[in-house]
Amino acid sequence: MRAALLALALLSGPARAGPVPVAGLPLPGCAEVRASALVGSALVSAFERRYPPALVGQASVERLALDPGQVENAAAYLACVAGLTGLDVYVAEQGLSLFASRRHGRAALAALDRIARGTGPEAGSARDYARQIRAYLRGPGR
Repeated sequence: MRAALLALALLSGPARAGPVPVAGLPLPGCAEVRASALVGSALVSAFERRYPPALVGQASVERLALDPGQVENAAAYLACVAGLTGLDVYVAEQGLSLFASRRHGRAALAALDRIARGTGPEAGSARDYARQIRAYLRGPGR
């Protein structure tokens, strides 16, 4: 029996790493970001320190075990910071891997759309950020 299990393990090839949980979540809500009273480059710097690096790289995003609440939290945070920074390109570029992800992209875009349909102050930011992200996803000239 042991020999059969060993043979099966050898035939199945190298083991793949399982999903990796992401450190740094949950991200602060928009009320907390606004309460920090940071603006402009100070807000972008705070975003750069706070946003989890694992959400920035395309390969690392695919390995993350994000539940729907975590995806929504990240999308909401990105939309909030984007809105408060006047759709700063840096924020869009840092968030792009999440929205382009085969594994999490649809859920992240759906989260933006849900926020955009709301009535709170985040709704407008989410609508603008969703347009910006979708333009990035379509590529230049599309």
